[in-house]
Amino acid sequence: MGFGLLLVGYITAFIITLGLGNYLFAGMLIGGFLMFLGLCELRKYCPTFLYALIANVFLILCSFYETAAWFDGILLLNSPIASTFVLRVFDWIEIAINLIFNITLLYGIADLSRRVEYPETREKAYRNMIFVGVFNVFQILMLIPNTIFDRDKGFFMTLLLIVQIIYAVFNAFLIFKCYAMICPEGEEDMKRKPSRFEFVNKMREKQDEREQRAIESTKEYFEKKLEKRNQKLNNQGQKRTHNHKKKK
Repeated sequence: MGFGLLLVGYITAFIITLGLGNYLFAGMLIGGFLMFLGLCELRKYCPTFLYALIANVFLILCSFYETAAWFDGILLLNSPIASTFVLRVFDWIEIAINLIFNITLLYGIADLSRRVEYPETREKAYRNMIFVGVFNVFQILMLIPNTIFDRDKGFFMTLLLIVQIIYAVFNAFLIFKCYAMICPEGEEDMKRKPSRFEFVNKMREKQDEREQRAIESTKEYFEKKLEKRNQKLNNQGQKRTHNHKKKK
């Protein structure tokens, strides 16, 4: 449906890149293309994902610029694209595009969840929007010179990173929930495709067995409980009938 590619792309672009340092652009570029493919599929089922798809194109363009700026620094070309002014302007543009992409992506998930009647994922999508908003407001304040954040830059940068990790992990987990729970109409009862790796198939079989045993145990528990309740009601009915006859 597209959530699989979207999940891998999002993790690559927004989580793995946190540990890439100067090579962040590579993760964003690869992740951007994977998300593009996933969003193209999702747009077929929910047109609202078109907004996230458009924002994703700009994310990819930003990654191309960062790649060009990186090569300019490596080759010592000193071209205008890597000037201090351009880089500062690019920082603001990148913040805006990241914000728009994450908000439109979460809005698409919320709209799709509404269509398929999954209120849980819809509520979590709106909740994650708050985390995204807090992160971006925090990031903007960090870029403004001569503020309270300049007094202890290291502390606030660490705090900013923590907020970024939280919203990125929450969004990735939400996409995973959609991947696991939402499928195209008519595929609800389709069997899972076997993996090429035998150990994965064995793990899945054991998990399915555990889930089936849990379902059967739960069913048996409620059946016994219902049977006891019915028996108790019957006994109470018989007792009332017996008492009524004695009074007569």
